[in-house]
Amino acid sequence: MSKQRVKRLQFVLAMAAEKEQKDLQTWGQYQQRLVQEQEKLTQLEQYMTEYRSSLTTQQAVAISGGQIQNTIAFIEQIKNASGHQQNQINLVQQQADGAQRVYLQARSKAEALRKLIEKLNLQLSAIAEKQDQKLMDEFAARSARNRQL
Repeated sequence: MSKQRVKRLQFVLAMAAEKEQKDLQTWGQYQQRLVQEQEKLTQLEQYMTEYRSSLTTQQAVAISGGQIQNTIAFIEQIKNASGHQQNQINLVQQQADGAQRVYLQARSKAEALRKLIEKLNLQLSAIAEKQDQKLMDEFAARSARNRQL
């Protein structure tokens, strides 16, 4: 085990951490897009509610049959658009879930590398302490011999 190996692993860790960060950003972008798509669906549902309520209010009595048919047809178009929007939301949700899995894998790899580097550093430190202790013991033994002479 050497310091060279730790340095190489630190380089690999830097690359893994960079990938982890990029994957986190990608996941965040999908999350933002998901919120936007959900807001679009909410807006479509609000439009549909407004047009439905326009048919049931007292003002609806004053509109002609043709206008009612046009309004109903428009409500159907909004329903279709809502269905398409829901499909879009499902697609973006799947993409966000995939991006989350990729991020979590990258995070676990980076974390494993961090732990390995920490373990190697602790082992190197223990080896260095043993060598220092051995040198001090040898120095103490030499000093004791020199004092006896």
